[in-house]
Amino acid sequence: MKNIILLIFCAFISFILPAQGLYYGVTGGMTSSCIIEKSSVSEPVKKSMKYGFQVGVAGEFELLSTVFISSSLTFITKGDKYKDRFAVSKASFGCFELPVYIGYKVPLGNVYFSGNIGPYGSIAIVGRRTFIQEPDVEIPFEWNFEETGHEQYVDNSTEFFGEQWNSYKRFDTGISFGLRAGYKNYNLQATYSRSFTDVRPNETIKATSSVLSVSFIYYVMY
Repeated sequence: MKNIILLIFCAFISFILPAQGLYYGVTGGMTSSCIIEKSSVSEPVKKSMKYGFQVGVAGEFELLSTVFISSSLTFITKGDKYKDRFAVSKASFGCFELPVYIGYKVPLGNVYFSGNIGPYGSIAIVGRRTFIQEPDVEIPFEWNFEETGHEQYVDNSTEFFGEQWNSYKRFDTGISFGLRAGYKNYNLQATYSRSFTDVRPNETIKATSSVLSVSFIYYVMY
């Protein structure tokens, strides 16, 4: 928690300190996420991607003409989705996320391309489970929601966040990398993030967050 607060503080300081080669602006885009689970006692459940969004502020500082450090503070939605012919289940997270990248630019005329990589920290502030049974579908008598991939979503007996068997952890850290294309102050970026943190305190399952995002960034020259 202290490390996340320190990263957020440093990011905001970088946005307001005057320096040559400092840019700041706004960012927004779409996300596609999933929680990848590996179980020691059963086969992993095949899940669908859950779509969401992200929005926030961004900053970049040029160390050299081609090397830069960038960061952003965004509100991002992540989650999990499982669907079959009987029902749709979702676990939804609303998080504040702070990545810190080091990147390299390749200018090509009036445009440039860059690649970046770095760690991120995330804290979920809201979360919920959703279970929706498909209408007009006759469910077999012997079929049990709690014995399928819907099991973790229909359980309302435990808190969504916590250290219990079917809860999720609020804090998440991992690695993020991406590619970006820019023209003047306009940038289009695609990134992939994968967590190092096991986000479910379940002894038989290791669960990590996976997020693919496409975002637009508008920088203002300081």
